[in-house]
Amino acid sequence: MTIPNCGADCVVGEADLISITRAHLVHEVEIKTSRADFRREFEAKDEKHEILEAGGVKDYPYGGTYYYSNYFWFAAPEGILSVDDVPDYAGLLTVTETRTVSVNRTAPRLHSETLSDTDRRYIERGLTVRYWQQRLG
Repeated sequence: MTIPNCGADCVVGEADLISITRAHLVHEVEIKTSRADFRREFEAKDEKHEILEAGGVKDYPYGGTYYYSNYFWFAAPEGILSVDDVPDYAGLLTVTETRTVSVNRTAPRLHSETLSDTDRRYIERGLTVRYWQQRLG
C-alpha cells in the first residue's frame, strides 16, 4: 500500500509519501524540490529528525512508546541533493526529467517494530474518508 501526501490520517505523522510493505514495515519519503526546501525540513521538524537520528523510537515519560517509520528517505530531482547532504539515518532517491527514480543510497532500517493491524486499519479508514470527500466534492 502506498499513500501520497499522508497527513493527519497517518499514524506515522505527516509525510509526503508512505509505503507499507506486506511485512507491515513502513517507508516514509519526504519529497524536496530545492535545497532551501531541504533545509526547511530540519527547521520545521527538528524533533522528528532528532528521534530518527536516535533510531526512530520515542519513549514517553508515562510509559508509552511511539515508533516512527522503519525506513526514512529523501527524494529530490536530480542535482538537488547528494548522498553527502542527507543524514546517515536516511536514504536518497533522485528523479530524472524522464521520471526515472534512482536509489542513490539505501535507507537503513531504523527499528524492527512493525505496523500493527489497528494502525493499518486506521490509515485505511482515513484514506477511505479522504477518497469519498474528494469524489463527492
